Amino acid sequence: MARFWMTDKPAQRATFTLLTLAILTTACQSGQKDNNVVPQTVRVGVAQLTRANLQERYSASFEPWRQVDLAFKSPGVIESIMQVRGADGRMRDVEPGDKVTQGTMLAIVRQTDYTLQLDGARAQAKVAEANVAAAEAVFHDAEADFKRAEDLYKTASLTKPDYDQANARYDSTGQQVIAAKAAMAAAHASVSSAELALSDTMVRAPFTGWVTARNVSKGTLASGAIVGFTMMDTSAVKAMFAVPDTSLRNVHAGQRLTVSLDALEHPVSGTVITLSAAADPKSRVFTVEVAVPNPKDEVRPGMIGSIALGMEEETRLRLMIPLSAVVRSPGNSRAFAVFLVEERMGKSFAVSREITVGETFGNAIEVTSGLIEGDRVISLGAELLRDGQQVRVL
Repeated sequence: MARFWMTDKPAQRATFTLLTLAILTTACQSGQKDNNVVPQTVRVGVAQLTRANLQERYSASFEPWRQVDLAFKSPGVIESIMQVRGADGRMRDVEPGDKVTQGTMLAIVRQTDYTLQLDGARAQAKVAEANVAAAEAVFHDAEADFKRAEDLYKTASLTKPDYDQANARYDSTGQQVIAAKAAMAAAHASVSSAELALSDTMVRAPFTGWVTARNVSKGTLASGAIVGFTMMDTSAVKAMFAVPDTSLRNVHAGQRLTVSLDALEHPVSGTVITLSAAADPKSRVFTVEVAVPNPKDEVRPGMIGSIALGMEEETRLRLMIPLSAVVRSPGNSRAFAVFLVEERMGKSFAVSREITVGETFGNAIEVTSGLIEGDRVISLGAELLRDGQQVRVL
């Protein structure tokens, strides 16, 4: 409490007078400001009896069924790129957004060196085959000689040294055949390797789908470290969405779900194929994948849809108001309240009223007591109001 002391000294009396005038002036100005306070702008909602939608809706994003990066296994200079006819009728290199069929050749690396390697491998294979034939011929002669020597030795018509000599020649020619066949097998493996290297100079589409990226052009030096093309398969798509642990009971593998898209006039349906075994450590939600057939390519990766889980509308009516209308009660921090709009003398005022709330349904909340149907509640700006404050309703 401010205290003032009276004095007979002129200077102190003047100071007291000025202080008093300052306080009175400030009070008058404060009163004038209160009278000229600009009404708070608010939006209003209406308490309505409605059937609550017990379904939970989740946003889903679509991803391609599969997406692959295509690289060149055989390095070299790119000799040609697949040509397609553009919208202007002229031929051009394949570009992102073009659809190609499985097996289509997208690009070729210059094949000269690989063709020479294959020719050399095939020539070596023919020499190895001839060596095997010659070794087998010698072996067959040695085998016949050994059988005769064995028969003669049994009848004592052949000496032991001659028999041993025939046996040794039989064993050595047999080993020569084995070595020749091993060399031939190695030569054939070289041919297969050269054929594969030649085949790998061509990058082909592994499936029918869309080209989403092309990182090379004619003349580019390609290698296995360079991704030449990226393709995606959209014959089916995956609708990806996340649910909290409280909603896991409403989804399971094999379940049929319907996905609504703003981009399509009709919903699409699919089957739950994957439900993550553990929640994301940061968001604490579980990822769900829904396989959606897409034979007409109506659904494109990147589109957004919504999926509903749970039961449909209930039968009983509930009194609902916008969730944003609920604030803490000005007189009881443990209670909830709303601000009603009251009209007096052509002006609108915010009047606080305590309520009891029930369940929440999306952006709406049930009121079990304190309101009746048709009550106008302030739904936007309520947290900035005080009881009895003048408002302007948009």
